[in-house]
Amino acid sequence: MKKSANLCDVGRCIASLGVRGKLKGGIDMKKYLSGMICVLLVLSLVACGAGQSAGTVADGGYKYKNEMMSADVAAGEALYDSAMPEYIAQTFESKSVYQNAGVKLIRRANLQVQTVEFDKAVATLEQLVLSLGGYYENAELYSGGYHAQGEHRSGQYVVRIPAESYDTFMEQMDGVGYLARRTESTQDVGQEYFDTESRLTTQRTKQERLQQLLKQAGNMEDIIALENALADVEYQIDQYTSQLRRYDSLVGYATIDVNIQEMQRITDDPGQQAGLFQRMKTGIVSSAGGVVDGVQNFLVWVSYHIFGLLILAAVAVGGVLVGKRYIRRYKAKKMERATEKEKEE
Repeated sequence: MKKSANLCDVGRCIASLGVRGKLKGGIDMKKYLSGMICVLLVLSLVACGAGQSAGTVADGGYKYKNEMMSADVAAGEALYDSAMPEYIAQTFESKSVYQNAGVKLIRRANLQVQTVEFDKAVATLEQLVLSLGGYYENAELYSGGYHAQGEHRSGQYVVRIPAESYDTFMEQMDGVGYLARRTESTQDVGQEYFDTESRLTTQRTKQERLQQLLKQAGNMEDIIALENALADVEYQIDQYTSQLRRYDSLVGYATIDVNIQEMQRITDDPGQQAGLFQRMKTGIVSSAGGVVDGVQNFLVWVSYHIFGLLILAAVAVGGVLVGKRYIRRYKAKKMERATEKEKEE
């Protein structure tokens, strides 16, 4: 639209010039102007064609550039897609290799068990430990003192179970009693273990070299120095060997602390997700059980202190009788004094 407008403006200018030329110069001026018009039209057509060609070339270059960029992006995505699965596979493979070959796990657990049959629970635990090839590292039993016959019994045990039987032991602990609390922890000491092995190997190599030098030593001063160095190396070897044995023991056998508590009654809590009536029923049963337990505990306490209570009752009755007798005498004397005073008046 802009190009056609420019051509119209040029035509108007030439026409005006042509009219003036005709008025002034006649035929010669007309021929001159006609030639100029032809030249200007040819130049305009050439300029338009060049602009369209340049636009076409520019558009083609832009499209070519976009196509090249798209091809590069597609190639990059294809390379990423083909490389990532291999990288991920290598990553997980190395992780699994580390878990299988380099991991040294120390497993520990803490269990709190409640039971109404204490003797049976202790016997069941002992049978379970022996059946899995474990042993007791420590056992402590509290049965109450002479003056605490009504207290509940409890037992604290430190059990060592082979690592391969750890899961089986944890699953079968439900047969011992009600598992009120369960805590587990795992520690990887693989790095420390292999570092200790490396240090131990270094010290043994050093020991062999010192022994060879000791055989070749010629004077007493060198012999004493080498023997002192050997003593230090042997001490380090003993330390590292003991540490490795400790790691082997902790890794090979899991450590489990078991606390067994004797209870009078164990009531399962329905939880907040249970219905209203179910929770009310559980509360009523628990409250009634608490009252019954309280009465029973009171009767048991009375039976343990019956003689002391009888003595206290006898003393109390005697005190009441003596007090009443004293009050009667006091009142009688008071009446006599009042009577004597009336007679005197």
